[in-house]
Amino acid sequence: MRQVDGRGRNTAAVAMLIVLWCCGSVLAEGVEPAVERQSFLEVIWTGAELPGVVIGLLSLASVTVIIEHFWTIRRGTMFPPEELETTRRLIEERRFKECVEYVRQRSSMFGDVLTGSLRHGRHGFEAMIEAAEQRAAAWRSRLFRKVEYLNIIGNLGPLMGLLGTVVGMIRAFTAMQATHGAYKPEDLAGGIGLALVNTFLGLAVAIVSLGFFGVCRNRVESFTVATHAGVVDLLEYFRPTPTAASDSGGPRDKTAGPGPRGPGSPAAGSEG
Repeated sequence: MRQVDGRGRNTAAVAMLIVLWCCGSVLAEGVEPAVERQSFLEVIWTGAELPGVVIGLLSLASVTVIIEHFWTIRRGTMFPPEELETTRRLIEERRFKECVEYVRQRSSMFGDVLTGSLRHGRHGFEAMIEAAEQRAAAWRSRLFRKVEYLNIIGNLGPLMGLLGTVVGMIRAFTAMQATHGAYKPEDLAGGIGLALVNTFLGLAVAIVSLGFFGVCRNRVESFTVATHAGVVDLLEYFRPTPTAASDSGGPRDKTAGPGPRGPGSPAAGSEG
């Protein structure tokens, strides 16, 4: 009977250990999902710290520049087709004063470049072409300066990420020194996490900013070239018509005007 009681006690102890082990497994399974529920954004948000805040401000500035560019630099505000067609129709109908007034009231780059060129009509056709080139170059330079902010942010992003990496590594090695070599992995996790998070943020800002920098530069160049070409095409209506004497090699009649499409009328209207 005593042997049976001993065996029963051993069996009860083993059964108790199995129950405790199962309970511990269940509890462990209940705790692990709570640790894994932290999303990637939460890891970035909690691990960025001060360098990440600066990178976040840079990203907001980059997004602002990109949105402002695509809102203001588009065909409707730079080179509207309806303005080109209306101006061409007024010139062909020789309604120069109405053409000058119409162009002067436009706020687009096309209207500004054409207005600046017509103001030099009294100085001749070549002066009008040169004025159009200078005005288009001024627009290109001004728009490029605005887009250049994306290049600056794209270069600062990796540097701020590198700063966060250095800060994180300093923190990790400081923890190692404080424990005199008896450190645990969790002692280094904070510093290494700070380094990796800021590296990721810096690279992400740089990739987006530099990518849109190239896109925006191409858009500015495309619209500027198209606008300048459209203005020069309209200015061809004011090219002086050569006389028959100059075509035959004889002396040109200096009293002859610039032709039926000369620049005299629009220049007078624009300066009046």
